[in-house]
Amino acid sequence: MAQSAARDALYSRVLQRYPDCPELPALPASSVKWSEADFGLFIESMGLIAPAGQDVCDVDVEEATPTYAAGESHSQNVHIKGMSSAEACLVIPSQIYMEDLSPAGLNIESILTKFDRCRAAALQTICATNLREMADGFGVGILLSDLCLLIESPAPPALISAATVESEIDLPRLPLVPSWQRLVDSSGGVACSATFGQLLVDLKTTRLSTNQEAYKQLKMPCDRIFGRDIPNKVTLAVRGALAEKLGKQHPSQGRLFTPNAFYKGRYVVAPSDCDTYNTLYHPKVPSVCEHACLSTGQKFCLGSATAFFSRFLAPLPPGLALRVHMFVETRADRGARCMYIFEEEHKLGSCALCAFAVYGGPVPGVLYNEEVEACSQKSAQWLLKIEQTLTSGGKCDSAAGWDISQVHAQNGDHRPGFTENVIEKMLAA
Repeated sequence: MAQSAARDALYSRVLQRYPDCPELPALPASSVKWSEADFGLFIESMGLIAPAGQDVCDVDVEEATPTYAAGESHSQNVHIKGMSSAEACLVIPSQIYMEDLSPAGLNIESILTKFDRCRAAALQTICATNLREMADGFGVGILLSDLCLLIESPAPPALISAATVESEIDLPRLPLVPSWQRLVDSSGGVACSATFGQLLVDLKTTRLSTNQEAYKQLKMPCDRIFGRDIPNKVTLAVRGALAEKLGKQHPSQGRLFTPNAFYKGRYVVAPSDCDTYNTLYHPKVPSVCEHACLSTGQKFCLGSATAFFSRFLAPLPPGLALRVHMFVETRADRGARCMYIFEEEHKLGSCALCAFAVYGGPVPGVLYNEEVEACSQKSAQWLLKIEQTLTSGGKCDSAAGWDISQVHAQNGDHRPGFTENVIEKMLAA
């Protein structure tokens, strides 16, 4: 009763700001948890939008976080770390299983899957909503544009050992929804870290969203639960630190990416590679790159992956046949550094996905700014145009963020299974 009375009083106070407001639908049961801004959103939408709601008092993050967040039941408490700071994060307990480890270290696909579960849990806990509610209530979704993962420790966490996943979310300005995550071992050391470029998109138009109310629905509870909602000097300093973190670039190596070998492989997207959105599930990308490498007969991907970057440019549905162009720079002190360009087999010059992987490199893993800048749609399309020059043994000058003056095409795997239309040609003969 007390909650209902407080709700009615707050609703009445907000409603007074809208003297010409027509009769609205009855308030839903969840409105007892609404804030003043939530009531404003309900009224302005003429009752069409019912915010998910979150208590204005401290949220019990352990109770609010799904127990399946990291793929197993919690053995420790879910909690907020670094309250009222630029490093504020939701800490979710996890554990290291067989699937999380590979012969060479961490299994990046498995770790990215663990991170994805925890990001979904963080969205539900911190922002009091989920992707389905955002789609149904506002017609928006969160699109992953790029990801970067770096191995931070030379030794992975031990098998069947406790670990935690730390998840940060920030909403600096529409349409950005960046996220940072870390896998922390039982001794408190960071095993690996990842950043995710996420964008709010309009599901109907598939364009970047301009829906301020939807963005506010995410931002307000996020700021509140991380203790940065009250405008004061501390909050302003935190905002400055978050802006600096968002704008932080990878270190520069002082020269362009300079590969010395070129290989061409092939990959067909399998149904098991894809998610419910009928496209390649992003944790699968490192494994797809490994298969593409091995399709050429090369084995540089067998080294421990110390850094990985991927930029998503187009949908990759099941059955899509891809040509994979690999540009590799190999140096003893930096491992094999490979740029992957995925081109649709029957759509010449298209680029659906770009990725950059470092195998056998130094730890902590590092990606250079020049390498990330080279991993772009513009650079990829430029390289696809000059592929004929490369495969015929010629050389090309530097352009589009690359120095390919040292590249010589290498023979890939020319077995019938990997040669386009070879069976048809044999039958025709």
